[in-house]
Amino acid sequence: MTSNGQKKMLEVFKDLFLKPGLPSTCSNLQLWAQSSGYPALAEEAKEAALHPEETEAEFNRLCIGPYRLIVVPYESAWVTGSRKLNGPVAEDVANFYVAAGLSSASLLNELPDFFGNELEFLYFLDALFDEVRGKGNQEQLLKDIQGLSDAFRAEHFDKWFEPFLDAIAENTSQDFWKEASAALKAELRRTQAV
Repeated sequence: MTSNGQKKMLEVFKDLFLKPGLPSTCSNLQLWAQSSGYPALAEEAKEAALHPEETEAEFNRLCIGPYRLIVVPYESAWVTGSRKLNGPVAEDVANFYVAAGLSSASLLNELPDFFGNELEFLYFLDALFDEVRGKGNQEQLLKDIQGLSDAFRAEHFDKWFEPFLDAIAENTSQDFWKEASAALKAELRRTQAV
């Protein structure tokens, strides 16, 4: 399915969008960036780890509010062209989660189609694939996991990650978020299904 490097990439970036205020989030991103050929991001992440509250505040300003969302972090808004959330797109994303054996999306802190949740789902599928592959003799299950991942990317994630990440980069004044968005976009494009 993917390399261990991709799994690590998904792990550090899902943490960035789910837990942007933790020093460990920035430190882990720094280590990944250093080993993956993103020196500018590594330097920005090193600095962000010293002041994670600034990183989180900028993410909140862009994607959380308090007044309006500058960059809407929900797939629904990007694929429907509307700011109406928690509709059919979010429901279909939740159905993918259930198909993978995950519990109800109602237990999530965010809507199912939140960018961080979708990244976490891709990470989960990658980790599950590695676990099943390690057990051996599970070819059909491996094909099913790969198929679910490919379908999710084609039907959902790949339709909106680029414009979302571009909007983050265009609307932030922090080099950290510009570098993080560019690196994630490059890595996701590299792993996109053809």
